[in-house]
Amino acid sequence: MLREPSPKELPFDLGGYRPDLLATKGDTGLIIEVKTSASRISVDRFLSLAWEISTHPGWRFLLVTLEDVDSSWTPTTSHELPAWPQLETKLRQARALIAEGAIEPALLYLWSIFEAALRKRAIEQNIPVERLPAAMLLNHMYSQGEVSVNDIDLLREFMLKRNRIAHGGNESIDLTWVTQIVESVNRLMAGWGGQDSLG
Repeated sequence: MLREPSPKELPFDLGGYRPDLLATKGDTGLIIEVKTSASRISVDRFLSLAWEISTHPGWRFLLVTLEDVDSSWTPTTSHELPAWPQLETKLRQARALIAEGAIEPALLYLWSIFEAALRKRAIEQNIPVERLPAAMLLNHMYSQGEVSVNDIDLLREFMLKRNRIAHGGNESIDLTWVTQIVESVNRLMAGWGGQDSLG
């Protein structure tokens, strides 16, 4: 691992860019940018860099914050997350929980499915936000056009309700709202995974 490698030490030209770290293993590696806080990151600045690095087989750009050190597990590759067909199966299981009336457990499970899909999509599209906290991840994916203006408010509300439930709070839940959430998650996953809607 090289700390603050010079442009000449990089395996390919990145126009004078100097990352914080370079980690290599054989012909593959990571070019890593470290920031102190996720709240001060301008993802747009790193998008073209992440895309350029991804054009070299076996190479990825990784944006890391010091907050990652204290956070729970976050993926660094798409393979650490369920495949799209597995996520579709999990979505069917969440629907079954809803049909059985287990709404709160279903919403907790549904959020985990959606967040996995969101992180997987970020990795696959070379949007270097997969390690950010969920709220920032959602906002950045919205700003990159991966989440529509029609879905963002509903998904933000979903995240807030999920957080309240996860921390033991009482939460009023409307079944029509739950149906809208499931439809939104289904539509986004179908588009991201290239699969037909689960209906």
